[in-house]
Amino acid sequence: MTLAEYIDLYEYNRWAHGRILDCASELTKEQYERQMPGSFPSLRDTLEHVLATEVVWLSRWEGHSLGEAPDFTGLSDATALERLWNTFWQRQFSFLTALADDELTRPVAIRTRSGIETVQPLCDTLLHVVNHASYHRGQAASLIRQLGGTPVGTDYFLYCLSRGATE
Repeated sequence: MTLAEYIDLYEYNRWAHGRILDCASELTKEQYERQMPGSFPSLRDTLEHVLATEVVWLSRWEGHSLGEAPDFTGLSDATALERLWNTFWQRQFSFLTALADDELTRPVAIRTRSGIETVQPLCDTLLHVVNHASYHRGQAASLIRQLGGTPVGTDYFLYCLSRGATE
């Protein structure tokens, strides 16, 4: 993949996040925080996990192998989370657009909180982040439906249609 294709993938990722966050913001605070069975205890925890993961990976790409963890203190609802996400997006997008194609294969040092230490090419980690987000957006959509909300589609196909892409 070229850098332009990765940037498009991240623009799609942002578009899809916005759609899920819009659906989540239509729920009450009680619904947003309600304990539900799943990978995470609530819709709130699921969405915060996705953002936290993206923050950690960007920090790794910037040279901090463990990655920084965001502070969600004071975020009372999905609208507040979306504001934080939009601020983060500016940093993420700046990083991506400052890259050159030949940097996509540069090694990224990774140290997880569970003790894994490894090195992977930047391009592999870029794909991982979007794939990870898609997985958890699917979970979030399911939770939104179970909570009485109406999730919307976040497929890449729909993103292309929203841009007017016909090829």
